[in-house]
Amino acid sequence: MDKKKAAFFAGALLIIGALIHWAGAKGVAEIIASSNWRLLLLTVVVYVFTTLTSALRWQVLLKGLNIRAPIKVVWKAIFVGMFFNNVSPGAKGLGEFVRVYYISKKTGEPYGPTTASVMMDRILDLIPIGFMMILATLHVYHLGETILTAIIIFLDAVMMGFSALVIGLLMSEEKAHGAIWWIFRQYQKLSKAGAEKRRESFEKIDTVTIPTFQRDFKVLLKSRAYTLIAIGWSFVYWILTVARYYLVFFSIGQPIDPVSITVVLVVSMVVGMFAIIPGGAGIIEAVNTAVFTALGINPEYAVTGTILERLISYWAPTMVGSFVAADFKPEAAEEAIAGVEA
Repeated sequence: MDKKKAAFFAGALLIIGALIHWAGAKGVAEIIASSNWRLLLLTVVVYVFTTLTSALRWQVLLKGLNIRAPIKVVWKAIFVGMFFNNVSPGAKGLGEFVRVYYISKKTGEPYGPTTASVMMDRILDLIPIGFMMILATLHVYHLGETILTAIIIFLDAVMMGFSALVIGLLMSEEKAHGAIWWIFRQYQKLSKAGAEKRRESFEKIDTVTIPTFQRDFKVLLKSRAYTLIAIGWSFVYWILTVARYYLVFFSIGQPIDPVSITVVLVVSMVVGMFAIIPGGAGIIEAVNTAVFTALGINPEYAVTGTILERLISYWAPTMVGSFVAADFKPEAAEEAIAGVEA
């Protein structure tokens, strides 16, 4: 890990430490000591099944493009991608390129179809997320939380606007063409020599990768059976995610209704998208704690539950992912991006 990332993670730990100090370190320690460890272990099992549903969803989409990949390979690709997402800024970034690269190398398939499967995988997630956004907005409005309602509505708008922009670029060859060369022009402003050096790569993206990707993406859209099955797995994924939060808080003696959990998830998703700290480490803990507290949860329980949940869903998987990705050489991350571009 380079010094910059190490500094980010050190900052994250400082934020977490500040949260514990704010809530009361003694109270947090007592809650952890008296928690139900069997339920926490069950939460870990639920998390494992959550990642499995993610792999099953992606495998269905790969099948829709006649790409045969064993579930073990797909599941491993999920963990490798998760690791790179967790150590890079933003909620979903480098890890998606790595997933494309990994599965293409393992199956021998070109990058166009595998990229289409990953993008469709992310887009189908928007359907259950859309339901969660509506549910969360109505819930905070019903509670009379005016400020929180305004924040949720704003975040809903950001999420929908960003999603519409991405889908528009994916579906329109003209817009995709314009976006590629807009990026190239911005690159030129930063480094004219570097941009010219990669002009050929941009031309390949424009004339080969994007048309192939859009063709395969439209094939998936027309594959109703595969799409519906994948959507079903998306709903299972988010139901299990809500269940994980519920079990964590239930294990520390502070049950939370599932609808309140969706509010926290909606806020953290949008914040995580734009977090400059890898995986939103520290930032997500602070945001989740703030929302739980705003919803009436005692600060000691809000901090404890949030930290335990993030330990299960972020910190531990990042360590596991580092072992799974051990045979994925550091330079392969750059090759992943270059490969997808080509």
